[in-house]
Amino acid sequence: MRRIVIKAPACSADIITYLKRILRIHAEELQPGEGVEFIFDAERFQFPAAIFESLLAGVGLKILSTREEDSIRILEVEKL
Repeated sequence: MRRIVIKAPACSADIITYLKRILRIHAEELQPGEGVEFIFDAERFQFPAAIFESLLAGVGLKILSTREEDSIRILEVEKL
């Protein structure tokens, strides 16, 4: 499964708007049923799972699983 690292913006941009844009770009590259893992810095992206679910649903992706390893959050997702 392909892994995509999502880095926090260097500027003070609105992080939610930033995430929407980045997730939309990657969702457009996927085929229906195709899965990918998104890797986030858990400290920079301290959102509850419901926020990630909403953002992903907005771009046609669903969460299959989530886990944290060290200081990273991994979301395994699939395109609907």
